[in-house]
Amino acid sequence: MLAALIMVVLAADPGPKVGSVAPALKARAVATDAVVDLMADRKGSPTVVVLVRSEKFNRPLARGLKELDRESFRKNPDARVLMVFLAKDTGMWRDRLVLVNKSLQLDNTTLGVTDEDKLMNDWAASSEDALTVVVVHEGKVVRGFGYRDSASEQEARDVVAVIPKAK
Repeated sequence: MLAALIMVVLAADPGPKVGSVAPALKARAVATDAVVDLMADRKGSPTVVVLVRSEKFNRPLARGLKELDRESFRKNPDARVLMVFLAKDTGMWRDRLVLVNKSLQLDNTTLGVTDEDKLMNDWAASSEDALTVVVVHEGKVVRGFGYRDSASEQEARDVVAVIPKAK
């Protein structure tokens, strides 16, 4: 049991500093195939930024992301999930993410892909983590989460607990 808990260890201080202004999130949007700043229209609304290392993407992670998509909307209908995959082959991953979106039916998530390590550095994502999750509200970082191997439905619920409720 302890070994299982250690495998999903939270990284130390993942994401930008709490209270800091959220950086730009430039990526190739899967829906439009255009490079855009996914954070540009999210300044006043709760946003969950999920940065995924493509080589660590797996089924348990996909289930956790589906839970995050569904529950973030239930907590606050203004909340949105912005999920960006860091990949060497962005074209292949863009095509793959179209299929992932169809399979998971992510209604509250915008998918993007990038090969830029700078984006991952700006968001303080560790190369050791499978994913870094950052909750942003009113343009400021609320809290960051880092997951070494994967994230399940329970970890998704932990993230949703940090999203501000609708007013």
